[in-house]
Amino acid sequence: MRRLSQLSESCRTHLELALAADDPAEKDYHIRSVMQAGCVEEVPDEFRGD
Repeated sequence: MRRLSQLSESCRTHLELALAADDPAEKDYHIRSVMQAGCVEEVPDEFRGD
């Protein structure tokens, strides 16, 4: 997984917004946005929907 300093500005912004969000759906949106942008190289098994 990339270090925070290696992420794009957009990915860092989404992660910061996810941390600040109270609504679980909003948190999910921001986290998924980061993952879909290709900012995450590996997803831990505990977060896979398999």
